[in-house]
Amino acid sequence: MRKRMTVLAISSMLLAGCANTATSVYVLDEAELVRIKKDQSVTAQYDGWLLSDRAVDRVMNAKIKGVNLK
Repeated sequence: MRKRMTVLAISSMLLAGCANTATSVYVLDEAELVRIKKDQSVTAQYDGWLLSDRAVDRVMNAKIKGVNLK
């Protein structure tokens, strides 16, 4: 009986530890992403930000590095 309780306790701790590693996924509407080139004019359908490829790369790499440091 004691072995069963120990296994149950260890299993509960492992499952609780895995519960904290959830990943959020965001689905974007196709109209929210518009590919433009340098010097091209575009009329935005939504309020928001325009980010260059360079800015997106820097943000994505920073997030990956942050996760790797944990």
